[in-house]
Amino acid sequence: MMSETNLVCDQAIFTSIRTPLGEGYRIIAASRHLRPDEKQAITRSSPSHDALCPPTDNTPGTFTNVLGAAFYSLPRGRLCVALSCYAGAEHTGRGGQRVYTHNLVFDKNDFPRCQYNPFAVLRAMVDAGLSSPQLKPPPVLPELELPITKPAGEVSPVALNAALDPAWRSYVLNALLVDRSLIVDVVDGWLEIAEALLMGVPGPMRAEISFGTGMRFSIGRCHRLLLLHDDPNVTRSRIAGRPVEYVDPALGQEPETPMSAWLSFVERHWTSGDVATLSRRTSRAFVNTDGTVRERVGRIYNDTDAIPETDTAKLLEVARDYLNGPKAEWEKDLVDELLNTTQCALLGRLNRMPWMEASRHWHAICALWRQSKECHNFAHPLAEQALTSAKAEHPTVAATAALELVSKVSAVVQEEHNTLVHNVLARLADWADRATDAQIEGLSDLCLRWRAARPQCPFVERIHQRCTAPATR
Repeated sequence: MMSETNLVCDQAIFTSIRTPLGEGYRIIAASRHLRPDEKQAITRSSPSHDALCPPTDNTPGTFTNVLGAAFYSLPRGRLCVALSCYAGAEHTGRGGQRVYTHNLVFDKNDFPRCQYNPFAVLRAMVDAGLSSPQLKPPPVLPELELPITKPAGEVSPVALNAALDPAWRSYVLNALLVDRSLIVDVVDGWLEIAEALLMGVPGPMRAEISFGTGMRFSIGRCHRLLLLHDDPNVTRSRIAGRPVEYVDPALGQEPETPMSAWLSFVERHWTSGDVATLSRRTSRAFVNTDGTVRERVGRIYNDTDAIPETDTAKLLEVARDYLNGPKAEWEKDLVDELLNTTQCALLGRLNRMPWMEASRHWHAICALWRQSKECHNFAHPLAEQALTSAKAEHPTVAATAALELVSKVSAVVQEEHNTLVHNVLARLADWADRATDAQIEGLSDLCLRWRAARPQCPFVERIHQRCTAPATR
């Protein structure tokens, strides 16, 4: 969940109004700290008359009155988030609607505080009333402190599938990850779908992925990702000779994209429409976002999400591999989450298992128990739960099973080991004290094994005395 943060922004309003100095589309108001080269970039990137795609009546979402949006970096490295809407009839007599764009500019170093999500900024802009046009603003706008409170939005799986089926959205995401530029023809829902796509990109990479939604293509607005719905012939003619790919999911054969752990991880969240969880997982401050790291992250998340469907024996193997395998510092939290989830799942299963079933996994649990301190900490509650099932079967069953814990125990786990074993032996000693001669028949062999393993244990001595006591009549 995103905690509230205040984003300090400069502002610029780009639209067309009549003034004594003339008319036409330009920046009509701006913060004093905006530099001339930043203003020039905003001017090139902002839509003017007839530049927005016609909105549809069924456009979903929470971006009230927002028809177009953009995100891009400015000269000197600052970032700009822009929302565009209509502001009444065009006053120049050309017909149509006046286009109004409110731009917020902030330091790139503040992007992580927004979970690397420009749509969180857009939602805050709407909440702050910036989608309501100001046609008579003061020429110098104040610096704005914008409260950022809303994390990633939601997207209906039905709406996402209607716009981009799994093959196409994986294709688009893969293109973004390998630094290609695309124009994607989508009928509506541009903002929600663009956010879902962007949340498939690791957070620190997003600052370099400019996008535009709901705007016709122009050379000045040549973003890495543009979602629109326009005459395809016009769009193709405008991008001729440029390194931009036009994608129309409604036409042609579905593309083939080499599947990867990262893409399958993202697709699972897209399929369920759970963009909020996807955002939480991809918006970490990864120090490295190259393909190898993305694959490792994808595998960890895939293994985590597969825990409920993974059988118990395999789950113990997965835990062993992550406990014993090398871990980079950046992935420690991800692996810890996986191991904690795995441990909870195993405990729940062992709690429901009779010993006959739990015994099939006892050797693997003991093997983890005897390894490193980290492995022992993971296996200790599993061993306790399994022995609880064994004790419910019979104290002798638990004592027989616990013998496997005795050998080759390192000093770092000796204290907890002794406590667990002593509890088993205390239960057996109490039972032996109350048992009849007939009931303890055959206990001598088990007692001998424990005397060899724990010659000084007082519980073993009690059991030995009971086994060697004269028979009662």
